[in-house]
Amino acid sequence: MRKQIITAALATCISATVLSGCTVDGKQVFFQVMPSVNTVFRIGSLSCSKKTAAVYLANYHNIYGTAGDIDLWGADLNTDRLEENIDKACLHRLSMVYALNVYADEHDITLTSQEKDLVEKAASRYMDTLSAADKSGLDVNENDIRHMYEKEAIASKVYKSIVSKADDEVSDDEARVMDAIVITFASGSESKADKAEDELDAGNDIQVVAKKYSTDKKTSVTIDKNSWPEEVVNAAFDLEDGEYSVPVKSGNSIYIIYCVSKYDEKKSDENRQKIIESRKQKVLDGIINTQNKKDYSSIDRNEWNSVTKSLDEKITTDSFFETLSENISF
Repeated sequence: MRKQIITAALATCISATVLSGCTVDGKQVFFQVMPSVNTVFRIGSLSCSKKTAAVYLANYHNIYGTAGDIDLWGADLNTDRLEENIDKACLHRLSMVYALNVYADEHDITLTSQEKDLVEKAASRYMDTLSAADKSGLDVNENDIRHMYEKEAIASKVYKSIVSKADDEVSDDEARVMDAIVITFASGSESKADKAEDELDAGNDIQVVAKKYSTDKKTSVTIDKNSWPEEVVNAAFDLEDGEYSVPVKSGNSIYIIYCVSKYDEKKSDENRQKIIESRKQKVLDGIINTQNKKDYSSIDRNEWNSVTKSLDEKITTDSFFETLSENISF
């Protein structure tokens, strides 16, 4: 559940990056290395402290350091790659949160008094989950956590304000997903395609004909406007259930499309959501890309590495993001 919460909240924040050139939505965020005191990175006017980095890293390590009942860190396993990926994902989330906070500062986006109350309650509840070893090892108090949660809350608010600009109206035709059987022929195999069509005209079973002629072993497919060439989509979407097309040439292949279901409602609804999310991501990408061109950013890799190496195994906290999600939902 905790892994799902991290993935769902600010989903764009979680992806593989490299410390020497951390990228956010395809753009470099950290492009210079600057020495600093107790600061792991800067984005614009905001600095991320070692204390904040430690809280995030500890939670990431404890959430992703288990598989079922197995403690991956304690097992006799090579966890170097796992640790590297967790650290990268954590840094990427932090960089996005701070980038969105810089955007908020520039656009006067702040928390309301009611939202601040939710943040304070969340910070208090998270502190209640910490053991004595957690508090000692991380050296945090409720005020520290409140500041971290404020940045998360502002980032979430900015994200929602940005993606709300995306058009969420998707027509049935644009979202449409069709279940089909496609017989594929290599370019220049017009005679084979004609023979296959003749066999279908004679009433032969589509599965038998597809197995006999198709150069692609996978013949049962779905077709939508984003996954197939325009010629194939146009021919496919003209069919009714049980109908098949004439041979259609596209690129280096020839296709005969058989319509199993002209509109798969469940898959079409899922595709509609993918299209909406893609539009939202494009809006966010545009904002972040524009911002990255003008905001000074830097990272102190020595300070970041020192945080990762200083985490005590006695620190077991893993509820930072879960508490955030449960208490701050705006």
